[in-house]
Amino acid sequence: MSISKTQWKIEADKITIRPHGMLFILAGVLAVIFIALYMLGQKESPGQIGLLGVIMAFIWLPFALSGFTYVIFDGSAGRMKQLLFGFLPIRNVPFEKLYQVTMVTQRAGGFNFRIFTSANKYGKGIAISSRYNKETDPNAIAFSNEVIPLIHQYLDAVAPLQSENIVITDYEYFTETDGIYTLKVKKAGLIVLGIFFLAIGIHECTPYAWIKDLSIAGKLLITIFMIALGVVFISAAFTKLIFDKHARIVKRKSPIGIGNRPFSFDSFINFQTVRKTHNGVYSGTDVNMLFETAGNKNNVLTVSTFRDTQQIERLMQEIRSIMNTGRKS
Repeated sequence: MSISKTQWKIEADKITIRPHGMLFILAGVLAVIFIALYMLGQKESPGQIGLLGVIMAFIWLPFALSGFTYVIFDGSAGRMKQLLFGFLPIRNVPFEKLYQVTMVTQRAGGFNFRIFTSANKYGKGIAISSRYNKETDPNAIAFSNEVIPLIHQYLDAVAPLQSENIVITDYEYFTETDGIYTLKVKKAGLIVLGIFFLAIGIHECTPYAWIKDLSIAGKLLITIFMIALGVVFISAAFTKLIFDKHARIVKRKSPIGIGNRPFSFDSFINFQTVRKTHNGVYSGTDVNMLFETAGNKNNVLTVSTFRDTQQIERLMQEIRSIMNTGRKS
């Protein structure tokens, strides 16, 4: 088994998972770079290289040690433990406080498996696998078949997973009119941004334009881009996501026709959450609905984006309630 892939050991009443082997490879690459820099520095400035060596060692050491981090699911104790660097206990969570293992898709592509707590089912979670580029990865398939079912077996023995299909009568994220449910949208911010970009684009068409040093083509491109951006934001403010329980379809209605397409309730497969980061900083989580279509290809409908992941569960419950209420017997 490749050192970069998830490694695990299954024993009686215990599963040990080592998901961070890739860090050993990164540490090796970093070591080669640092050694080359150290040798170069020793040749150029031998009297000043000592401090640089210490700094590089402090940077390299966490990478190397993090590869030893592992997770244990102890069935006899009924707890999940995570040991940083292989010896520092940083998590000790009883099984009854764990939710389930979920595949988490990254915005940049790829996915990994994470386990979530019942208190925050759609948060960051705890990584229990390495990152995979495709679902057909043999290591990902083996992990799904051998490890995840055992983990869920441990959790079900303590606290069986409750049904997520509940009946809701007071909707927080939807307005309802004669069986038509429309997702609420915070329009003010989108409209303000739209007007802002439109104003810039229109201003650049006047004799008082701020941009004067560009060619006519460059100025035209910037003007068109600003106006188009304004139109997109204003259109988003008036785009509706509608769940029609009578026709049993969900559809997006955009004033400019972007993404307008109906999906049948009956072709709904599951929800997907996609964590987004910008320069390594968390920027929100997209909530998508996956639908099965002709050719066995999944189509994705983005429902909403949240920064506070605690709100995601409620939105999913409301959507399930709408679709189940409209189910034909």
